[in-house]
Amino acid sequence: MKNMLLFLALASVLAAANSNTSAATWETVSTGSAKVAVPKGWRNMDGLENTMPVYRSGDGIGVPAVDETGAPLQIGLVVEKLPPAKESTETLARKTVKDAMKDPRLQLVGKESVESVTLSDQTAATLETTEVIKAGSRRKLQMQLYAKDSRGQVWVVTGFLVGGKTSQWPTPRSRLGAWLRAHVVSLTLTGTAIDSKRLQAAYQDRDK
Repeated sequence: MKNMLLFLALASVLAAANSNTSAATWETVSTGSAKVAVPKGWRNMDGLENTMPVYRSGDGIGVPAVDETGAPLQIGLVVEKLPPAKESTETLARKTVKDAMKDPRLQLVGKESVESVTLSDQTAATLETTEVIKAGSRRKLQMQLYAKDSRGQVWVVTGFLVGGKTSQWPTPRSRLGAWLRAHVVSLTLTGTAIDSKRLQAAYQDRDK
C-alpha cells in the first residue's frame, strides 16, 4: 500500500513538473479572433508592419544560435491579418508560392507542399511548405498557414527557419522543423484555448 501511495505521489509530482515546464516554454498571444502559441522569450517585434500584429524573432533563444554546419540560425513566427477574400485558402496559398518563386534569388528545393489541415478548434485551413536556397548560400524553410475566421477575415501564420546551404535543420523533416510547424498550426479562431498536448508532444520530440 505504501509503495502504491509513493508511486502515485511521484506520478503527481512528475505530471506537475511537465505541466509547469510546458507553461514556461510557450505563451498564448491573442490578436482579434486569433490565438497562437509563441515560444516564450522570443524578441517581440509585434506591429512591425500594419498587417503584422504578431512578429516574434527567436534567434538563439531556446534554440541553437548556429546550425550543425556552424552557420547562423534564424527563426521566427509571424501572424498576419489580411482583408477578407473570396478565394479559398488553398488558392491564396498557391498564389503566394507562385509569386514568391518569381524572385530570382530563390531556388526551390524539391516541390512545394500545399495540404489541407484541420486546426484544433475544427477550423479548416491550408498549410503551404517550401524549402528554398536563398541567394545561393542559405537554406530556408517556410511554412504558411492560411485560415479564415467566421467573418471571412484571412489570417496567415508564417514560421521560418534559415540556416547554412547544406544544413538539414531548415527542412520539414527535421525535429526543429516539426516543432516550428506545431507552433504554426496552433492557431485557433473561435476563442478556444490552444491545444497544449500537441505542443507538448512537439517539444518532447524536438528535445530527444
